[in-house]
Amino acid sequence: MGLSLTLALPGCKTIEHFAGSGDRSGTTASTTSGPTTSTRSPRTQLTAAEKQLRDDESRFQKTVIGGVLTGAAVGAVVGGLAALLGGGDSRDAKRGAVAGAVVGGAMGGIDGYVTAKREASGNNELRAIQATTNDVRIDNEKLQTVVNSSNQVLAEAQTRLSNLREDVQQRRISAQDAETERRREEANVATMRKALANARTTRDQYAQASQSFRGTADEKRNLDAEIARANRQIADLERNISSYTRAIAVSRA
Repeated sequence: MGLSLTLALPGCKTIEHFAGSGDRSGTTASTTSGPTTSTRSPRTQLTAAEKQLRDDESRFQKTVIGGVLTGAAVGAVVGGLAALLGGGDSRDAKRGAVAGAVVGGAMGGIDGYVTAKREASGNNELRAIQATTNDVRIDNEKLQTVVNSSNQVLAEAQTRLSNLREDVQQRRISAQDAETERRREEANVATMRKALANARTTRDQYAQASQSFRGTADEKRNLDAEIARANRQIADLERNISSYTRAIAVSRA
């Protein structure tokens, strides 16, 4: 009887050890160290920063110069139809389309944008340049919010992807679920790329407008400074996209 009691007590101590070991799988079948089984599901909810990035990118789509160019196309159609409905011929329709485009904001693309700015400024070149500078500044403020939110999303993603790689190695998440999480990260990159493409187009449009103005270099100094600011913001966004893409690739290694 004494021998039997002696063997039972160590057995009880062993059971207590496993119960408090913090095993993530919820089982005590294995007593050896090593990879554990899958214990978590893939992330499904957007973070506050990810939602903000999408909102900021959506707002940046509505640039000032883009709105003016769109207004020109609508103005041209309306002007041409008005001339035809008024009993005019094709020549009248053409003149109406041209007039409508100018009123709409841009006849002939960037040249029309510059023409619209001049007319709105009473054909005062300096005032037209200043008005354009203000347009660039407004669009730059929108672009800066995209850059800021992309900074935050990138910082969070780098931490997530580093943890994801470890989770895969330790089998805390399946390879399939890990790939689902990576696709969500790639969706963030796609949002950044969309904003980048729009930023480049907007920057190029304003650069063309600056070249079209007849003002001196000094008169266009503030305008060109805003365009240079756009270039810096574009470079920041390019770096974030590159870093994000690299972090996703490393998580697969």
